[in-house]
Amino acid sequence: MPLEARRRMEEDVMKAVMLQETGQVAVVEHETPRLGANDVLIEVAYAGICGSDMHAFRGRHPFREPPVVLGHEVSGTVAAMGSDVDDFSLGDRVTVMPVVSCGHCTFCERGLPNLCVNKEVPGTGDWLGTMADYFRADAGITYKLGENTSLRPGCLAEPLAVAAHAVAQGKVRTGSRVLVLGGGTIGLLTALSAKILGAETVVLTDLYDYNLEIAKAMGIDDRRSARQEDLDRALLQDYPEKFETVLLASGAPPVMEQAINLVQRGGRIVVTALFLDETPVDLLQVTLQELQVVGSQIYTSKDFEAALRWLDAGRWPFEKVISHVYPLDQAPEVFQNVARHPENAIKVLLAGPGATL
Repeated sequence: MPLEARRRMEEDVMKAVMLQETGQVAVVEHETPRLGANDVLIEVAYAGICGSDMHAFRGRHPFREPPVVLGHEVSGTVAAMGSDVDDFSLGDRVTVMPVVSCGHCTFCERGLPNLCVNKEVPGTGDWLGTMADYFRADAGITYKLGENTSLRPGCLAEPLAVAAHAVAQGKVRTGSRVLVLGGGTIGLLTALSAKILGAETVVLTDLYDYNLEIAKAMGIDDRRSARQEDLDRALLQDYPEKFETVLLASGAPPVMEQAINLVQRGGRIVVTALFLDETPVDLLQVTLQELQVVGSQIYTSKDFEAALRWLDAGRWPFEKVISHVYPLDQAPEVFQNVARHPENAIKVLLAGPGATL
């Protein structure tokens, strides 16, 4: 632990990335989280900047509002434990499934904890986000990283679980033909997850050539520029039987029409992206083609555990989605830069006191 971080811990304060108001992030001193009996205090190594963090930064997130400590993706080491925690040891390398479901609402009782109406997530209530020196989490949602998973890729467990849930919702299986619209972090991880499940063909589209090059490096079969004129016609020419599953990892309104054009009859359209603008849907085609349009809301523990297994297997190049790593202190400049949509930025991590830069 760096000397300065150790001093702050002894003084019971830490650095945290605070969204103070829309479009304004600052690194502030904040009280270190207090632990309950079942809590774990994690010294943060890496915290990922997610698209939802950027929605909050722009003032468009449905429930995260300033002032708030941002972040929900994390990897780090156990720094302290509550009195009832006995499954961890100091120094364990861990990540967190950052959602606590109530366990007693209708959806929890139906085995759908990701749809819990009372769920708690970081950046709401008194649960601080992960972009800080330390992060508090219930031991029940804290997971040890596998022996083969270092802290940097360990930070990808949460977005990879989102992808794992999306392909499960899409019923992707051996031999599937899959189209992923949007090649950011979630799109890239979703495309690779489809390959892991045995999809015969995976096609990914994106606006940026850089993302398409990363997709190629990750082994995605076919990459197409979303800037291409007549993209739909080109895809239909190359894939006349269309796609069994189309996954929307971009929230741009036109992709819904594109998905309906390119999914085969009886196919599934899976919506993972947050659509914040009005989006027309051709319901006549949904009916005539008997299409299934399904949402994909975060993940369950089954998806999270699958993500951890995939990371630890060491067979797939998940880490290629990490384009930049910056010290936590640079968060204000980093958020401003990411908001400008630089072409070469995919997954951007902030490094806490437990990181190795």
